[in-house]
Amino acid sequence: MNSWAAVHVLAATSGLVVAALALSRGSPSPLRRPLALLGAVQFAWNAASTGLQLTRHEAYSWLGTIAAPFFPPLALYFVLIFVGRRTRRRTLLRASWVFFVAQSLCSLVELIIPGEQLPGGLVVTAEVLLVTSLPLAAWGIVEVALHLKRVTTPLERNRSQVLLFAIVVVVALLVTDPLADMGLQLPRLSALGSFTFNVLLLHLTLGLGLFKSERPRRVALGQAVVVGLLFATSYLVFYLAFQDRMGVLITALTALSLVLAIITWLFVNSASAAKVGLERFATLGRFSAQMAHDLKNPLAAAIGASEYLAEELRRDGREDTRAMSELVVQQLQRLGTVIDRYQRLSRLEAQRAPTDVNALVTKVLSLQSFAAGHGIAIDTRLTQPAPRPAIDADLLASALENLVKNGIEAMPKGGTLTVSTDVQRDDEARVVIAVRDTGTGLDARALEQAFEPFFTTKATGSGLGLAFVREVAQAHGGDVGLVSREGAGTTVSLWIPADIDSNE
Repeated sequence: MNSWAAVHVLAATSGLVVAALALSRGSPSPLRRPLALLGAVQFAWNAASTGLQLTRHEAYSWLGTIAAPFFPPLALYFVLIFVGRRTRRRTLLRASWVFFVAQSLCSLVELIIPGEQLPGGLVVTAEVLLVTSLPLAAWGIVEVALHLKRVTTPLERNRSQVLLFAIVVVVALLVTDPLADMGLQLPRLSALGSFTFNVLLLHLTLGLGLFKSERPRRVALGQAVVVGLLFATSYLVFYLAFQDRMGVLITALTALSLVLAIITWLFVNSASAAKVGLERFATLGRFSAQMAHDLKNPLAAAIGASEYLAEELRRDGREDTRAMSELVVQQLQRLGTVIDRYQRLSRLEAQRAPTDVNALVTKVLSLQSFAAGHGIAIDTRLTQPAPRPAIDADLLASALENLVKNGIEAMPKGGTLTVSTDVQRDDEARVVIAVRDTGTGLDARALEQAFEPFFTTKATGSGLGLAFVREVAQAHGGDVGLVSREGAGTTVSLWIPADIDSNE
């Protein structure tokens, strides 16, 4: 085995280590899937390059060109999730996927049906891949550089610097192979670039804590290394044992089958997780509605019995006991009101009526202020005159309670919670309720997922708070905006159409 074949084996092993680490430690991070796929693709490409170095069989070059086009869009996918721009850049990202997958399919056709399907052969294929990959690399570098300017915490800054350095290094070293294929006198350093990139990814995920997990870092890394070495050694044994036979090609195809198996497993697992989340959300709604329905019948009986008892005590002249019985009736009626309210909340059916928003905010804050604890100041900035849009006061109060509670919990060391109301008149008049805290804030990745059901950054959180707030706003024809910077606090703005009545 020559030295470059050994480097490819090392790079392939490191790719499997990255993939294994992402699969074992990355859940539920959105970076888990692209990182595992990046490792798998690098393993496939380096495995094909190892076969080429050992056998000089041209089929391995085509196998490499099948795997290589997946790397640029995957790397960009990883970067966009890291900087919190995946949703905003979705269309361009999908376009890049279509283009590079088409390149991979062309190479696959050439491998299956050798001939002149691709004019120019491997050289032209390398040129096309190089020319089309560089714009994506530049895009990724710009996204990370802009993210680096936005972040404020030292840890996130270090993560961004490592990722930026990793992209620059891998681009500088990976381009040497296609340039060499084009006839330039350059050393082929792509295997070294792949290995370096994987090492930096491992440092990013483990050393800088990009993935949060209860498993010790050394244990996770050790297990991932064992998996990587096991697979790489197995494939290397096959290469050396069958390098003069067709078994070599079969082995390479088996390697690609492993990559496809990982891809399939990841996408099926992701789809299953999304389905389970939606089912949980629907189940919670059905359960709360059924629970409210089941409680109303015995509650109605208890209210009727209590009213009868109170009337009997009134007739007997037992005023002291009658007062207590009437209190029972009042509390049971109050409980019935609460059940009706939650039954309506579970269906998100807005029963609108003109409501003083300032009074609603004041009422919610008067109840939540007791839970604020020491060190938290609550500041209210209410616009005058008070807006009175047609809203469901119970629904909006519940949404505001969620926002206030989130803001308080985001300031464990104290701070200021500011709640404001305003009437904005741009294209259409709308009432805006903003809740701003001076707490820990959200990083770019958490910010992009904040409104997804069951997503939470809290150990004991349900992940339903902001999703519920958005549902309430949309039930009124409005929406919710979220602005946050890690270490600089969070502002949530809920707006609804300003159907202002005559009191304004």
